[in-house]
Amino acid sequence: MNFIGREEELAILEEEFTASHSSFVAVYGRRRIGKTELINHFLADKPITFSVTGAYDVKLKSHLENFSNKLSLAFGCEEQTFKSWNKAFQALQREIEKLKLSSNDKISVFIDELPWLAEMKDNGFKGALSLFWNDFASKRDDIFLVVCGSATSWIIKHIIDDHGSLANRITAQIHLEVFSLKETKAFLEEQGHKGLSSKSIMDYYMVFGGVAHYLKLLKPKLSFVQNIQKLFFEKNGLLRTEYNRLFRTLFKNYKTHELIVEHLVASWGGETLNELGKKKGLSKGGVLSEALKELELSNLITREYKYKQIKREVVYRVSDAFIYFFNRWVKKSSQVDFLGNKNYFQNIYKSQGFKSWSGYAFENVCHLHIVNIKKALGIEGVSTRSYYWRNEHAQIDILLERADDVVNIIECKYYNEAFTIDKKYAKELENKELQFQKTTGYKGSIQMLMLTSQGLKENAYSQAIISHDLEIDLFFV
Repeated sequence: MNFIGREEELAILEEEFTASHSSFVAVYGRRRIGKTELINHFLADKPITFSVTGAYDVKLKSHLENFSNKLSLAFGCEEQTFKSWNKAFQALQREIEKLKLSSNDKISVFIDELPWLAEMKDNGFKGALSLFWNDFASKRDDIFLVVCGSATSWIIKHIIDDHGSLANRITAQIHLEVFSLKETKAFLEEQGHKGLSSKSIMDYYMVFGGVAHYLKLLKPKLSFVQNIQKLFFEKNGLLRTEYNRLFRTLFKNYKTHELIVEHLVASWGGETLNELGKKKGLSKGGVLSEALKELELSNLITREYKYKQIKREVVYRVSDAFIYFFNRWVKKSSQVDFLGNKNYFQNIYKSQGFKSWSGYAFENVCHLHIVNIKKALGIEGVSTRSYYWRNEHAQIDILLERADDVVNIIECKYYNEAFTIDKKYAKELENKELQFQKTTGYKGSIQMLMLTSQGLKENAYSQAIISHDLEIDLFFV
């Protein structure tokens, strides 16, 4: 099976592996996104690899026993009993020193889920790792050390931005992000999904985002509705418990993070720090600010600035598709709700509530693919900034401010058929432009764009108001 995407990341790994010095690479990103698959794919044809993986909520003794076992498998030595991480890394160093390498060969050391090995605290792992690198590996030219972790904020704080013994030791870093829509299409096709329409792929993306592991669970012979029913709304649905595991494995004090997300999901327009600080269970302060930072680093939420207020209020919004879908449709459902009802999700899918949710979810996907929108408009080289804009009288889905004295007001509509602008909606569009001008005092050119799932039906209103009619196919080019 072909490996999809990740060309830039593979190029970074190749550059580091072939460098004339030892390399220390940190890879981080959201749980289930494909970090381990990326590293294993790269190392598949490499001659010597020592690999060890941390496990969630496992104590030091078990981690050290596993390290000993992996050491034995990699180097053929007898298993040993280690009392500390220092002793474990010293044993690894001794086994490496015994090797006789050909010229240009490197020894790969892959430490997966590093925060779990360290138990997300100071259990001696970090100090032992720094001694291994500083006193041994960095003084050679044949070590390729890769560390990886889903607990993004921990990796950044304790490895990449460390101010102690690992300060400035990283030679390269890779922040692995979700697949784009184009990559998602290629991935699904490689998994055996044939003939999927652009809208079908978008439906899946609005539920799973571009998270490789979730997409891998989809059955090619099942429809979108059937796949969602099977994964979320059956007694043994594989993703019914994923939400809880996601927060518990990413954050040490996860309850604050869950509560923040719960409040943000309820407000599509987002919340400021001050607004969140007034919510039940939250209070403005260091704990809230740190949790928001960790959620943002993990790509679960995004921060957006209000138009022309870059140094003032920041609005936080949920950007992770899976979290948005789960909170709205799965979190409050129980087995009693769907026990014996094979059509549970089909009823949701046909509801007006789901249609409304789809509109917001589609808008979120569009925000994440601004680069594609710019390409479709032929303005890739123009500096831009995008916003979610609103006042008490109007709301704009995407406001694209351009450095060429133009602002694009982009309306996102997700329908099962071509969208028609009628007289009432035409007045709404005109009011959006008017409100934006009155509120901001903008004097440049304004272009109204429609971005739809099934196209825009041309009529007198569309001709008079819309400058560009874009369809979702632009995301797959």
